[in-house]
Amino acid sequence: MTDFMKTLSIALILLLPSLANGAMTIRNYSAARHYRFYTGSDKNFIGTLYDFSGVGYSSDGRWATLVSDNYFISAYHYHPELAKTVTFNATNKSGEIPYTYTVAGGTRIGTTDLWIGWFSTAVDSSIERYPVLTLSDNEDYNGLVLFNYGATNRVGKNVVESICSSYCGGSTGFVAEYDYDNNDAPSVGGDETYLITGDSGAPSFTVVNSSLSLLGIHWSHTHSTAVEGASSYDSFVPEYVDEINTVLAEKTQSLQLSVPVPEPNVIWYLMIIAGALILQRHRHALQ
Repeated sequence: MTDFMKTLSIALILLLPSLANGAMTIRNYSAARHYRFYTGSDKNFIGTLYDFSGVGYSSDGRWATLVSDNYFISAYHYHPELAKTVTFNATNKSGEIPYTYTVAGGTRIGTTDLWIGWFSTAVDSSIERYPVLTLSDNEDYNGLVLFNYGATNRVGKNVVESICSSYCGGSTGFVAEYDYDNNDAPSVGGDETYLITGDSGAPSFTVVNSSLSLLGIHWSHTHSTAVEGASSYDSFVPEYVDEINTVLAEKTQSLQLSVPVPEPNVIWYLMIIAGALILQRHRHALQ
């Protein structure tokens, strides 16, 4: 599919809420595996190893992802309104004391569907601030496994298919596309996700150095329900690091940036190459 066709397709449907919001589609949904706050003894949450505490939900039913002490990211077309509260939970257990903050302000990032909001007080240190993954080229994001967060506190997986520029609902910007086709590489099997009504503004993460890094904020999709071959789209956060930092700088804050650390076998391989080059130089010097 060309970028032009992508623009036409995702211009059709925003992830706007309805009177009866559903829950993010997961191919083989199991509450024990995919619901963050499941309380059963058979809980086998796919996100157990990771910190989702920085994903908040507002009193008007909208999502917020914390990126610094006072600032969060949401969707421009459906963000927490001013004077509403956002609640964060420090763990994946229900019933624990939540942390709640009042939205003091916010601003749109250019013509994108990204919206940066802020609180007048810093969020408790037990709540995660997510770094943003920055790679040298947009094509380097293709094939990354995503942990998609959505309604109703569900977590599933998908794989980045492409990064492109698109238009939807009066906004323009770069998006990360991931489809619903049960044919991802690498495979995510029954954890595969599809965004639906109510998921707007929630985050997609990828794992970097064993921790979550923010990659996208849910924006749109091609079909109102999950059908084979349908695609979901996130606003692609790494493209807008500089613009976001301009907003955060007003409170002398900035985004954390994550950079993948090479695997140990890669490090050893590079050391061997370096050693061989040094040895080769010595041999040349002795001739």
